[in-house]
Amino acid sequence: MTRRTRPPLRIAYSPLQLVLCIALGIWLGAVAVVATAWLGYQAVVAQAWSQASGRAALPSIPPADAPAPQVDKGSEMFQHYQERLDAAQQRDNERAEARDRAQSPQCQFWREQQRNAPTEKARQNVERFCQ
Repeated sequence: MTRRTRPPLRIAYSPLQLVLCIALGIWLGAVAVVATAWLGYQAVVAQAWSQASGRAALPSIPPADAPAPQVDKGSEMFQHYQERLDAAQQRDNERAEARDRAQSPQCQFWREQQRNAPTEKARQNVERFCQ
């Protein structure tokens, strides 16, 4: 069998066309970056001006004489937070102690006794060692 050879594919680009296309692509990319930066800057500046003008209008209004309740409200909220935190820590400590008591060898022994041969003595010892 003879093997057919393909004729070589000849692609001819004009160097001038290639350079112009690459230059056009770089130029369009730079224009896109500049346009994006300009639009982003305009959005940030417009937002800053609106905030600044809003702040400038506030001082012309006479300030109210009641900023003190905010401090009381904050300290009251902090006290509630502290109380809830202390209660949660106390619950966690009680659970840990109960878990430790339930895992003690004496508690496990008397629970097994209560399970296998329930008697009054076993019930009392379960209450004594496990609770």
